[in-house]
Formats: sequence, structure tokens, C-alpha cells
Amino acid sequence: MKSLIRTLAVGVIAASCYVGQAYADTIIDPLDESVPRTHAHNDYEHEYPLFDALHNGFISVEADIWLYGTELRVAHDPVAEPTTLPTLEDLYLTPLRNLATKVNNGGIYADGTPLVLLVDIKSEDVSTYQRLHNSLASYVVDNPGLFTTYTKNAFGGYDMKEGAVNVIISGNRPRDYMLSQDLRYATYDGRADDIGKGIAPEFISLISGNWNTFFNGDLAWDGTGTIPDDTKSALDEIVAQVHGENKILRFWNLPQDAPSVWGPLYDANVDLINTDNLTGLSEYIQSRQTQAVPEPSLTITLLGVLGTSVLLKRRWQSKSLSR
Repeated sequence: MKSLIRTLAVGVIAASCYVGQAYADTIIDPLDESVPRTHAHNDYEHEYPLFDALHNGFISVEADIWLYGTELRVAHDPVAEPTTLPTLEDLYLTPLRNLATKVNNGGIYADGTPLVLLVDIKSEDVSTYQRLHNSLASYVVDNPGLFTTYTKNAFGGYDMKEGAVNVIISGNRPRDYMLSQDLRYATYDGRADDIGKGIAPEFISLISGNWNTFFNGDLAWDGTGTIPDDTKSALDEIVAQVHGENKILRFWNLPQDAPSVWGPLYDANVDLINTDNLTGLSEYIQSRQTQAVPEPSLTITLLGVLGTSVLLKRRWQSKSLSR
């Protein structure tokens, strides 16, 4: 019952506070520059879905969808009255199309960064995915560069054409159906057992997993203090494996949604750090980026001072000679 009430509340809030692109733009604007490694878990539960994430520079957002009739509705749990829930088109697809058109640089942000739209299918896999595919295709008719596309070639692989939005299918994923398609507008969200299988990143572009699936037993960590050496080594190995396959990596159900865990994930080069705390993670990563800029060494500083002194001395001498 609590879950149902929460979902209804989210739907009512989203429906009331979000009335199309123009309204959203008057409330909150995206950053000009994106913030790397940022993933908005259950993005639709924030006050302003999508736009809160973009305002904090997020490069990835997550939307759970249900198929009700012919409509794709956004919510975590099923509801008795689906019209209380916003549609995927209204909440995400149309605003993203408008933003891509506005910046007109191949991305969603002013700096050209594309966005990952992780679509978590909650209802039946094939029918929901088919409806999603058709919806994406309808947007592409007038906006051919909006979504990254994957076309099966004569060699059995895929030719990829990058777009402003990279759609990835999670949750109930119709693997066989997606593999049978000659043209897709989305990739497949893989799991731990997909690592090392040689699956093309044009099909599985992302590896996601429950933190506790990877790190349990002797590798378990509650997120407090310093990450144990064995856990850190295992994390580094997983990142290396996934990156070696040209895929990106995300963990959900982190031990804590806080800097104590964000830090080790950032240090290990995990691509998407899962969070519900948009402002906190954005500010943390921006601070880490600032720290990463090396301060000029004492030697370089002294050389700069000495160089300036020599230049000023020469100018003074030149003026003296010309008098």
C-alpha cells in the first residue's frame, strides 16, 4: 500500500509540475557543461524529472516504464489509474528532442555531451519494448540525429551512428527480440555473467549490477571508513574487464549514497555512479575535477617569476638606451 501511495504521489506531482518543455525551461535550466560519471537513479522521482538532473550536469538518467494500453507511463510500481502517471514521451522524449534541437551540436548539453537514457522496463518485455521502439522511431522521422542507431550489417555486426541520446534497455529486457532486429534505437543493459563473453558493445553497451552481487563474503563493505584493499582490487579488476570490452559500468544498491562510496568508485573509473542525491554527487565530482588540476610546482613558479624579471629588465635597458 505504501508503495502504491508513493507511486500515485509521484505521478500527481509529475503531472502537475511538468506541463511541457516551455514550462520546464522557465523553472530550471541545464548546466552548460556536463558532469561526468553521474547517473540519476529513478530520476522521475525528483521534483522536476530530467531537468533536475540536467541542472546538475548529469550524463545519465533512469526512467521506469509500464505499458498501459498503447501508452508508456513512467512509474516505479503499477497503479490502478494509469492516467495519473506521466508518459515517457512527455517526461523525457519530447524535452530531449527539444533540447537537442536547441543546442544543435550532436548532444544535449551546450558542450556537446550526449545523454544516456536508461529505460527500465517494468511490464511485459517484448510488447513494452516494441511500443518503445515504435515511439523512438516516430521521433527519428523528423529528428534523425536524436537517438544513436544500430543497423545490422552483412557481417552480423552492427553499424552505429551516434545521436544526442543513447537509449539503453534495462529491467525486463527482450534479449532475443532485440538481437533479431535489423535496426535498433537502443542497446541492452548487461549483467555480471555477460562480462568476458565477447558480446559487441553495439549490443551490450553497459554492464550494470547489484553491488552485493559483486562484493560479498570477504569482499563485503558497508561503505564506512576506507574501502578494504581486497574489495578495491576486485573493483579495479571488474572495471578493467568491462573497459577492455569497450563497455561502461554501473552498480546499483550501493552500500551508501555518500562520498565515502562515491570516492572509491570515482578513483576506480566507474563510468556511472548511481545516486538519488543529485546535487551532492554533482558537487562532489566537480570538486574532484578541480583537485585533479595540478598546482604549478615551485620550480615552474620560480621560472615564471625569473622570466618576467628578465623581460622587465630588458625592456628597462632598451628604454634607457633609447633616451
